[in-house]
Amino acid sequence: MTLGLLGALAGCKPPPTPVGPGPAPDPVEADCTPALTFGTPLRLLTRAEYGSTVRDLLGATNKPARDFPREPLAHGLDNDADLNQATGAHVSSWLDAAEFLARDTLVNRRSTIVPCATTDQACGELFIATTGLKAFRRPLTAEERTNLNALFATLNATEGFEGAVEVTLQSMLQSPQFLYRDEQALGPVPVGVVTLNGYELASRLSYFLWGTMPDEQLLEAAANGTLDTPEGLEAEARRLLADGKSVDGLMRFFSLWLYLDGVENTEKNTAVYPQFSPALASAWRTSLELFVQDVLAHDGTLAALLTSNVMYTNDAMSMYGPSAPSSAFVRNEMPGVQRQGLLTQPGFLAFKAMPDGSSPVRRGIFVLDKLMCETPPPPPAGANIVPPQPSVTNTTRERFAAHSQSDGCVGCHKFIDPVGFTFENYDGLGLWRDTENGQPIDATGGVLISRDTAVIGPVTGVGELSQKLAGSRNVHDCVAHEFYRFALGRALTQADTCTATLIGDRFMKSGGNFKELMLAIVQSDAFRRNANPEMTP
Repeated sequence: MTLGLLGALAGCKPPPTPVGPGPAPDPVEADCTPALTFGTPLRLLTRAEYGSTVRDLLGATNKPARDFPREPLAHGLDNDADLNQATGAHVSSWLDAAEFLARDTLVNRRSTIVPCATTDQACGELFIATTGLKAFRRPLTAEERTNLNALFATLNATEGFEGAVEVTLQSMLQSPQFLYRDEQALGPVPVGVVTLNGYELASRLSYFLWGTMPDEQLLEAAANGTLDTPEGLEAEARRLLADGKSVDGLMRFFSLWLYLDGVENTEKNTAVYPQFSPALASAWRTSLELFVQDVLAHDGTLAALLTSNVMYTNDAMSMYGPSAPSSAFVRNEMPGVQRQGLLTQPGFLAFKAMPDGSSPVRRGIFVLDKLMCETPPPPPAGANIVPPQPSVTNTTRERFAAHSQSDGCVGCHKFIDPVGFTFENYDGLGLWRDTENGQPIDATGGVLISRDTAVIGPVTGVGELSQKLAGSRNVHDCVAHEFYRFALGRALTQADTCTATLIGDRFMKSGGNFKELMLAIVQSDAFRRNANPEMTP
């Protein structure tokens, strides 16, 4: 299971609960039959999904969900169905957003929801049918249609046509059918294994690949049965992946995986780093986003993510490389070894550092956790977790090496620190350095233990480390595991092990292509089918 390997071998305190199966240790294609897995519970739209949905439904671009309650994170991801639950604060936010969106749409984009020129009940019912199909991501049931038509008739008689449209739209935007993704959870759930119907698959497909509601062509594919066959589902998935919106879906995952909100909110001690400013922190985030988007647009592989020499800079980041004399970002292909992949991007390095220095621990844990699924467990009770104080004489490596020898620390740090020390050519701002406090930088280190023996061994510098990681089956499996969990919106269980391994096989054989990874997930049984926990044998 994920999270257990380092703890078991290092003698550290084991994690309280495993979060799912770890990557497969064997690079040979799995010889297994996917086990029956339970379906995802009723899924509340995340803030990002709500924002993109009302954008595509109503043309709203003012990001009404930005002040909604933040979702609890499960290993960095915000769409865990068990954790993302409605609260009183949500209800109040949904009411405010629905009132604003209904009024704003009628005033500024009326034609997007009112499909006719008349102002009678027939036009109102057409509005309900067409907008309801898009908002609920499926045709209205007979009961829903009857209730909404009756509401509209009453309002039309008392508030007039415009008022009836406005309030009816408010009602739709506050309904569970809009706020939740219906994957057979709103109605009776049959016993046993159930293949999702076309509309349920359309929503699951669209929110995974695009991060938003299905378009008209996908809803039509659901209506005519195209999605009911594996071939039809694959064809629609490829269409969505070929569309520019697929970058939005990929970036939603990467923004969570890299915690880009945290990058933008990074703080530094200006006595140590006088170059720091909030504008620089904002530029770090944008630069990192542009780097990931560049990889997805050009090569589109995990290897490129870890080795590309591209870096984006603007005037706030002129200390890192060529930039334009404005806030516009410039794409640079950097020479030499200083900028090679994600792990050498200034925003990543600055975020995974301390306010007053670099951090071998934070940087090393990211590699072990996010890239290798070898997460070090939490420190044992009573362990000193305060990082060593900055020094004007010793290097960071010397200070952390001494700190990690203390009781309660050495068991885990002897695995974390060698990975983190490979980053020591980069200071707390992510700037390259050859010396620290007058002493030469020692960036030797490496991975001491892994499921994948190919990555074990000494390296000098994070560039050499990245090259090893880029070819690792274990790293490909780890990233595939996280994408799979993101697609299903739930924690993975032992029953998912075979499916996750098969997905990892396809990902590796595709050369680590992210779009092929997403296609592999879409074609898995777990994506297309649900199982009732109370199923019969």
